[in-house]
Amino acid sequence: MNSGPPVQNESRRDDSCRIDAIWDVGGAPPRPGEPVEVTGGVHLLLAPNANHWTYEGTNTWIVVGEGRAVVIDPGPTDPEHLDRIDEVVRGAGARIETILLSHHHGDHSQAAHAVAERWQATIRPRVQHGIIPDGTRIDLGRRTEIRTLTTPGHTSDGVSFSLGDRRVMLTGDTVLARFNPYISHPDGTIADMLGSMARIAGLVDDDWILLPGHGPAVREPTTYLQARIADRQRRIDQVAGLLADGVAREQVTDHVYAKVHDQRRPAARASVEAILHYLDTRAVLEREKGSTV
Repeated sequence: MNSGPPVQNESRRDDSCRIDAIWDVGGAPPRPGEPVEVTGGVHLLLAPNANHWTYEGTNTWIVVGEGRAVVIDPGPTDPEHLDRIDEVVRGAGARIETILLSHHHGDHSQAAHAVAERWQATIRPRVQHGIIPDGTRIDLGRRTEIRTLTTPGHTSDGVSFSLGDRRVMLTGDTVLARFNPYISHPDGTIADMLGSMARIAGLVDDDWILLPGHGPAVREPTTYLQARIADRQRRIDQVAGLLADGVAREQVTDHVYAKVHDQRRPAARASVEAILHYLDTRAVLEREKGSTV
């Protein structure tokens, strides 16, 4: 494990922290194994695990401060991917102290133990054993600080990571750039997802950039999230309308996601089940409220 000269980072998005290597919607993704420094000390390494669930692959993020680094979502246990992570960190003259997980799904967390063993690093949280506390601050030196935000919805253990001085937030699978992520019901819930989206929208403004766990970046995130929340509400209303029209619960997925690829159908079904649960819960609360009037 090598530790070299400290990496210089600034506390504002100035020339050393400008966003000039970002993967935008409509643009070509980076090649797996070819790291891109998105902003000062924040590196994207696209994992070689593209499929119908991960799209172009998992975005592994490496944040480097003063001789110290954090890896967020190390991705699959692919030997070449692990070697590329090492090369980025050593090339920056740093060492990995902490591995952070946006959530427990294997496409994000599988390599956590392998990276931890290579560097004697700490995994926070330990895979499938709890949630890192909201508001945890991880100081990497030179005013490079990561702050955690609990953002459940896609899963119950969702966490996002804010680099406020750079006006950048890493959102895992809570926010994606081209569509709403699926809800991993029963672990994830629509109510939690709506709350997490609203929370992020309230903490950032349109000068921020969101860096997701899959796919390109999200620019103008407040405006984007407001539109995505409205999309979620329209989907909820669509499912409620189908039920009101007499469509059987087990047939709702076929109506809502008639053209979804077969390999994505389990995700579509889980999202519909999450909406049905949300509507059931809302109906119970409305009945209870009515009975107390």
